[in-house]
Amino acid sequence: MGVPMVKNCCFCVSLHTGTLIIAYLYTIWALLELVGYSLVVTLAPLGQDGKVSLHKYVLFITAASVSGVHLLSSILLVVAAYKKLPWLTLPWTIVTGILTALFFVMCLTGISLILQDSGQQLELEAVIIAVHLARAFISVYCIVVVHSRHKEMMLQEDEAKFQHSGRIYKAVKTDEHGL
Repeated sequence: MGVPMVKNCCFCVSLHTGTLIIAYLYTIWALLELVGYSLVVTLAPLGQDGKVSLHKYVLFITAASVSGVHLLSSILLVVAAYKKLPWLTLPWTIVTGILTALFFVMCLTGISLILQDSGQQLELEAVIIAVHLARAFISVYCIVVVHSRHKEMMLQEDEAKFQHSGRIYKAVKTDEHGL
């Protein structure tokens, strides 16, 4: 079973335009995440006694690293969309696919924990899970759009190669060959 294909992004714009919009939005989002996590790494790991919490530090460094990789793959998607290089769409598709799968697992785990818990902040936790679940579903659609654009660019490359690969047909004169 393969990834479904679409012909337009959001039923109104071309796959090229949709891929550019997705690339810019994900670049901005990843940049904001990276800046946010970098600020948290420098400010938040301090505990109440003024000591650095190693667990928080490792968590935020890991989150900042993941955001950096996502930023890099999003920038590659921008380049891929402008230069029409289908192979450059693959890093973004892979990184976003892995992150989306992780978001789904985190959401399912969170839903399971909420169903087992009877705490005071269940509404807040449910909203956070709903937001992350919505983000995961939007990411799935964005992956479908970018993958469809990837296939479209590959088809255009193949058509261009085949148009120039044909041989020129020259009719054979039958009277010269005794036929």
